[in-house]
Amino acid sequence: MTIRSYFALGLAWLGLAPWAFSQAPGKDARALAAFTKALQQDAFDVNPGAAFPMNLVQRWCTDTLPSWLPFNHALYSNSQPYLVVGVPKSASEPEPTKVSPLFQLGSEEAIVVIGLTPPPERYYGIYAFLRTRWNPDQGIRQPLWATLGDAVNKATVKTTGHTPFNSPVAVIFTSDQGTEARVRAALERAGYPAAIINTIVFPASILNLGHSDTADEFIIAIRNAMWQNQTDGDAYIQNPPLHVFRVTPRTETTGSPFPLPLLRVRGTGQSEMALSEKLDLLRQRILAANSGLYRRDVATQIAGYEGYDYIQRGIDPWGDARDALYLTGGYVPEFGSTDEITLADDEFLMIYGANHVATGKATYHSVNVYSSKEGKVPVGSAEDPAFSDSATQYLFDDPAAAKLMYAIKVSRNCGQEPNCVPLAIANCSKLTIGPNTVLGLFFRLYLEPATKVGPVMPEILYDRVIKFSPRPPAQQ
Repeated sequence: MTIRSYFALGLAWLGLAPWAFSQAPGKDARALAAFTKALQQDAFDVNPGAAFPMNLVQRWCTDTLPSWLPFNHALYSNSQPYLVVGVPKSASEPEPTKVSPLFQLGSEEAIVVIGLTPPPERYYGIYAFLRTRWNPDQGIRQPLWATLGDAVNKATVKTTGHTPFNSPVAVIFTSDQGTEARVRAALERAGYPAAIINTIVFPASILNLGHSDTADEFIIAIRNAMWQNQTDGDAYIQNPPLHVFRVTPRTETTGSPFPLPLLRVRGTGQSEMALSEKLDLLRQRILAANSGLYRRDVATQIAGYEGYDYIQRGIDPWGDARDALYLTGGYVPEFGSTDEITLADDEFLMIYGANHVATGKATYHSVNVYSSKEGKVPVGSAEDPAFSDSATQYLFDDPAAAKLMYAIKVSRNCGQEPNCVPLAIANCSKLTIGPNTVLGLFFRLYLEPATKVGPVMPEILYDRVIKFSPRPPAQQ
């Protein structure tokens, strides 16, 4: 079989027909038909795909993880579902119900997505990932989930809208300059303005393109975070106004691959390390407030930093993002963090640090607690709006510093306590959270406004964690 794990994605699984999506304003079915016709006249085969939601947490909880995923857990995913792009297998198999997020790409092929950007939210990014690669030394196909460079995000997207939200967009994914130019020309002939056309390059110099047992496999996904209106966000995810096409030349031509694109540069030179003394003071005040308890520090560290690093080393980062900086703590062994944390009824965590949104180093900042041995699903989370004033009780004599910091509690028994994240998971009978549930933590820092990419490690003051218990560590 040329491409492994291709599955028939029936309409019942998808939830709707590929052509049932709503059209972007002024871009009705005639424009899509004109685009297809222009490409066909230019000697391309054009086959429709589909965009659809992927909620790994829900699918693990309901034992419905799709067959193209080679694992039985939720991959430390957050609770907000992604959109993935379903692609027809090839030009010779154009059936619209036979699409998969896992696909191969010829050196002169393109994937094209046309429609609307998401409704207002704190962050979105459109990503191309290398998903698997053939390892000739071991004779196996190796799993990867590594970015191929920068995403198109809410700060960089090309559109004619007044904002980056609910606005017309077209995205071309290809490795070839000639194909990109011809697809772009077809879009413009169909009435789509050049101002909405974005290109994400599949860099041929680092990829094994083509259709074979040893060619690379890819995934295209759209990440979303913190909808301004949850109802609007849910509607976008469940019925995405996006149209997908695989575009394949009928005849071979002399290729003209894009050079490796320049990457957006992380960092501004302005570091949060200047707040180190305030962070130490916050720690002292937290310890003083819990002086009758035993404490144990839980180390945090950088994880999932750069896709190119993981590609070179042949290690699966499980979905890195250049738009982000991740930290982990507790038990997240896949990222080198092996401190097994559990919480009895009378134990809790204090998570504290710089509010990276308040310091200007991120567009959004979240803390996520996972059941990391069973399911790798989130069982508690907090996002930066919840951090506001959470450090004031500790830094009461320095309100300016308090606004730049946060301190939240994580417990299995929050009750009505403010600034406390309860450990719980809704609609997941498969998982029971108890005193033996092993916990891991992920800190997500997305999109530094000044650079339009993720923050850089030396400019970030690491989030910190302390476990408090009435018993000494040896008895916990």
